[in-house]
Amino acid sequence: MVIGLKGFACNANPLFKGEAILKILVVSDIHYPDRRADIPDLSSFIEKSDLIFATGDFTCAEVLDYLKSFKKQVVAVHGNADDPFLKTTLPENLTVEVKNVKIGLYHGSGTPIRIASRVKNIFDCQLDAYIFGHTHIPLNKLINGKLFFNPGTISGFRSSLGMLYIDSGNIRGEI
Repeated sequence: MVIGLKGFACNANPLFKGEAILKILVVSDIHYPDRRADIPDLSSFIEKSDLIFATGDFTCAEVLDYLKSFKKQVVAVHGNADDPFLKTTLPENLTVEVKNVKIGLYHGSGTPIRIASRVKNIFDCQLDAYIFGHTHIPLNKLINGKLFFNPGTISGFRSSLGMLYIDSGNIRGEI
């Protein structure tokens, strides 16, 4: 199942309730096939996660199909390099609520300079975490008590991805 309806509303879709620590795999900027010869094998990471966040630049729908093939819930937005099908299927941004944590997903735009501010300004409400990509530069930083998280890119020289952990209304990230 892919979450992502066209348009944006600050009333987040509630996902996952319960007591256990929730593990979320975060991927962005896979860029297959334009910058990679193959879709990377993410199976070991996906198997350890409860949910998948993907912040765009898959480039083609085959990457999204690969993520969905693991039968985990996929929450995805499109990126600037995605094909027209993905841009019409996935939203530009969205919010979800996971175990009482409000999270915004957006691919990103522009240069890395002040990207956290630009990402925050896309959303018209206060969130606990802002998840994005675009710059290919990993970021895992608390700013004024809010998490700004960019997993980096799987298609670069220094490939990276991220994991988010949600427990008792708190969120933390690892790259």
